[in-house]
Amino acid sequence: MEKLKHFINKENYLKTKLAIIAILAIILAVIFEYKFYTIYIDNAYDSKTRMIIMTMVFGFLGLHAIFKLNDLYEFIYKHRYKLAAGFLLFVMFFKLSGSSIVNFNDQFQTETDDNRFHSLLGFARMVRTDEWATSTMYILSQGVGNDQFQYFDDELRGTTTDMFTLVNSPVKDILMIGKPFQIMFLLLGNDYGLSFYWYVRLIAMLLGSFELCMLLTNQKKRISLCGMLLITFSAAVQWWYCMDTLIWGQIILLLLNKFMTTDKKKIKYVCAIGEIVAITSYIFILYPAWQVSFAYVFLAIFIWLMIQNFKQGYKINKHDMAVIGVTLLCVVGLLIRWFSLSGDTISAIMHTDYPGERREVGGGATILYAYFYNLFFPYKYCANPCEASSMLSFYPLPILLSIVYMLFNPKEKKHWKFFFPTIVISIFLTIWCKWGFPEILAKCSLMSMTTAPRATIALGTLQIYMLIYFFGAMSQETKWFPNVVAYGLPIFATGYMVYQAVTTCLLPGYFGWAKILIATILFGIAIFGIFNSNKEKIRNMTLLVLGGIALVTGLAVNPVIRTTDVIYKKPICTEFAKIREQEPDALWLGDDTGIYLNNYMVANGLRTIDSTNVYPNLALFELLLGENAQAQKQFYNRYEHMNINITDQETHIELPAADNMLIWLNYHDIEKLGIDYIVAKNDINERGYDMDFEQIYEEDGLYIFKPVYGK
Repeated sequence: MEKLKHFINKENYLKTKLAIIAILAIILAVIFEYKFYTIYIDNAYDSKTRMIIMTMVFGFLGLHAIFKLNDLYEFIYKHRYKLAAGFLLFVMFFKLSGSSIVNFNDQFQTETDDNRFHSLLGFARMVRTDEWATSTMYILSQGVGNDQFQYFDDELRGTTTDMFTLVNSPVKDILMIGKPFQIMFLLLGNDYGLSFYWYVRLIAMLLGSFELCMLLTNQKKRISLCGMLLITFSAAVQWWYCMDTLIWGQIILLLLNKFMTTDKKKIKYVCAIGEIVAITSYIFILYPAWQVSFAYVFLAIFIWLMIQNFKQGYKINKHDMAVIGVTLLCVVGLLIRWFSLSGDTISAIMHTDYPGERREVGGGATILYAYFYNLFFPYKYCANPCEASSMLSFYPLPILLSIVYMLFNPKEKKHWKFFFPTIVISIFLTIWCKWGFPEILAKCSLMSMTTAPRATIALGTLQIYMLIYFFGAMSQETKWFPNVVAYGLPIFATGYMVYQAVTTCLLPGYFGWAKILIATILFGIAIFGIFNSNKEKIRNMTLLVLGGIALVTGLAVNPVIRTTDVIYKKPICTEFAKIREQEPDALWLGDDTGIYLNNYMVANGLRTIDSTNVYPNLALFELLLGENAQAQKQFYNRYEHMNINITDQETHIELPAADNMLIWLNYHDIEKLGIDYIVAKNDINERGYDMDFEQIYEEDGLYIFKPVYGK
């Protein structure tokens, strides 16, 4: 027994235990593969890559049994940037990403299958069409064909398109300073580029959130770790996936703080370079709905940072003013370059019916309490989890408890510097989200450029910052509620928040009694801990509960996939590549193929006229509709997914859904458009048109035709 105790002691026989853990991890990974995953999840293929990943997961869990937790996590903390770099190298080596592009495997040519057409872990999310069927297709298209990474390309929409500003794709230009996450597409190609692009954003969100929480808590690591998990694995972040607005806003604040707190000029220069990247990246996102609302959140933290640093002795000098001046000049120079290239694009989008003409007054937000049922989204089907996702904010507790803290501790003025601006901005955003502003105030505040549902994400993020700061400020000496009140209030608060979640749920019938009970228990425990966070043991347990809720909510949202083979290894892709090599300028059209195949064609480097119109192709509709073009501009003068059906009827447009346009194209107009090739799901020649279509390809339900003109 003494020898066994000596062996079990975490400080003894570490090399032997590491070997045992490694062997056990391999065994468990094999068991997981053949006795669980290939039986219950995906019985089509086994995967060595998945076994390697699971070996590392089980190995990491095993380390908790042989090392003291404080030592283990202190090591991770000290080497967090090296570990992050190692993680990036690992995922890039295996060409891993979290994209849902493997959904294409189920859309066409399903008889051709391969293990790389499946998820390695988790489930591809069909609902994330904005990711896998649109934006990822645009990005991948830039790395295909002869003229790669052009600022203006003609594959998307089949005409000259600004690929940088609205399409958010990598280009060969100095402006890529403002899109560094996409740099690997230019350097290493699509497979490695997508892997880097996907996971570098996750790392930036994790590390950025952690470092900002470390500032808010005065370097309290456990609380900061909890804040990192709450932000990164909130449903809104994972379903919309690592919003660049939030990433770059946090980095701007962190670099500014470092610039003000260091005396080393070299570090100041590095911060200045970083700010050039971060500020331009924030601007280049060009999505005001989040840029404006998050700007108010970061303004509150900025005010606190300024007060904090100036009170701690920072004095701006000529050197710092010169560095700031040069930094701003560089940003302005990049913006001038951007406007010189994309001015017409920005003007075009600002004059569209949507989003250009959108003028909001706010009000009516229904997802402020959605975090109660968001934790079920990865495991139970939901029609539109993205729009129903919120931050794991515990709104409105952080606002109310911050006010109570200020009232109970009026002499703690150092905390007022944080609570006052964050409470003011929280109230400002709450009014906008719930009730809205008068039109003049909406315009003056720029909030007319955002919507209440989008602003709730910014408001929720601010609540997490406030909650984390609140945890950091609380101690045994803090004047707080008496125990009777602190134990009783959580019951009322939980009941009220559950009621709000149920009555404002966007998904009728989704938040049933079983889910309500589970959510009430989990969040009730967390809310009790928040109310009693002045007690260290309760606070530490609360941090574990909050971290657990965050991981359950967001960790399983996105799949793990390998390579982009599903885009380039389907049989029709070989034909696409052959024709593209021979006729790179050929103009393509999809007949009743929907947005999936149309944008798939773009990713294969084909000039596709009916791919998603990120901004309107006015010349196309003027050509098709003639005098009726102006009268029907509400159909096409917006961001539109386009679907064309060839018919013998007169050419006309329908709008089946807000962002989905259907064009009934008379077959005689095909020549008017100059179409060279048509992809279809059936034989066009069987329709009896007095026009010939030369069939040059048919396999597994897909056809390629070449229209024969002049007969």
